[in-house]
Amino acid sequence: MSKLNANAPSFHPVYTDEHALFLTFSNGFPLSEMQIFNFFNRQLMIIISYYPSSVERVNVHTPMGGRGPSLFGKIVFRDIRIPALLMGNKERISFLVEGHHLYCKRFVSQPSQPSNPAASASNINSESSDGGTHSRGEE
Repeated sequence: MSKLNANAPSFHPVYTDEHALFLTFSNGFPLSEMQIFNFFNRQLMIIISYYPSSVERVNVHTPMGGRGPSLFGKIVFRDIRIPALLMGNKERISFLVEGHHLYCKRFVSQPSQPSNPAASASNINSESSDGGTHSRGEE
């Protein structure tokens, strides 16, 4: 008799910054998401005899209005050990993908910017450390 709940929501793994690398391309020579995806899956199979599909996803930034080539992207790996293995103790590494340079460094999330900085500043002043909205001197 199985103890698994058939009505449980499906499992969706959570990927952190440690699963990802930030990618940059040579100016004017962007790579597609599929080129990057295929390159890393092939290389990981060859280099470390890793199973296929080590890459969870690749996102390549598209400039606003489609003006100009893409300059950067992000790759997320299924296994948290892969970015550390690729990077070693280096700050930046590079690959040659289909004749184009691809540069990688550890991915670090940027805090999201508030849409209204003035409103956020007033919230910072009025919010208490417990998450309430009473002023600092009042309890």
